[in-house]
Amino acid sequence: MKTYQVSVSRRIDAPLEAVYRVVTDMKEHLGILPKQFETIEVLQGGSGPGTVFRLKMNVMGVRSSLQMTVTEPEPGRVIRERDDKAGVTTTWTLEPSGDGRHCDLHLTTEFTSRPGLAGTVERLFSSPIVRSIYRRELRNIQVYLTTGLPARKDTLSS
Repeated sequence: MKTYQVSVSRRIDAPLEAVYRVVTDMKEHLGILPKQFETIEVLQGGSGPGTVFRLKMNVMGVRSSLQMTVTEPEPGRVIRERDDKAGVTTTWTLEPSGDGRHCDLHLTTEFTSRPGLAGTVERLFSSPIVRSIYRRELRNIQVYLTTGLPARKDTLSS
């Protein structure tokens, strides 16, 4: 099966520990999600490795649901969310700055592509849309960590 990746990066004006908390704690994470993420339902855990959550999205009228399991290949630095059934893996990589006051945050998702022309069209059209959504998510993390204001007000199902 062919795969394709969508990646974005941003320097966040906060220490690695604060960025890590927002990325791994589902209650905090909900406040920074762009509107295309409709809900997060925590099925197990809620923060860090071992967390299992169901994510429902609506992108341009197409609804999808993923059941993600969280692991940490490099504790405190690399967080991986994976839905084996859908063939989707999202990896968050955090790199502290030399002064410890900033964190470079990289977000990459690998998708399994459909075969043939449908897969080519999917890669061409979905990649820029997903990239735009992810840029908003990273911007929302920046806003949340520098102002304390959530970018989105919702409730978290648990």
